[in-house]
Amino acid sequence: MEWLFWLLLVGLVYSYFLYPILLKLVLAVRPRSGPGIAPEQPLPSMTLVVTVHNESQRIRDKLANSLEIDYPAELLEVIVASDCSTDDTDDIVANYAPGRVRLVRADQRKGKEYAQLCAIREAQGEIIVFSD
Repeated sequence: MEWLFWLLLVGLVYSYFLYPILLKLVLAVRPRSGPGIAPEQPLPSMTLVVTVHNESQRIRDKLANSLEIDYPAELLEVIVASDCSTDDTDDIVANYAPGRVRLVRADQRKGKEYAQLCAIREAQGEIIVFSD
C-alpha cells in the first residue's frame, strides 16, 4: 500500500506543479509560429452556421457578434439556418448585412439537425463551424 501512496503523490505533484513548469519551459525554448497555420499558406474559407427557431429577440446581437469574428471577411460566410421560424427572425436575417449574412430556411419544421443539413447543402466554405 505504501508504494501506491507514493505513486499517487508523484502523480499529484506532476499534475499540479511539474507539468505546468515543463509547458512553460517548452514554450520559452520553442519559437512560436502563429496560430497553427504557416504565414505563407492561404487561410481556408469558412462557413459559420447559426441554427435558429423564433429568435427575433436575440438574432441581431448574435449576427453582430458573428460578424466581429477575427477572420478575413472575404473568407467568412455566415449562414443562418432557420427551422421554419414563425416570428420575425427570417425577415431580420434576410435584411441584415446583405452579402455577408445569408438565410437558409428549412422547407419543413423537422428540428435543428434538419435545418443544419439544409445549411450544409448551401455552404461553400472549406470548414463548417456550427453555433447556436
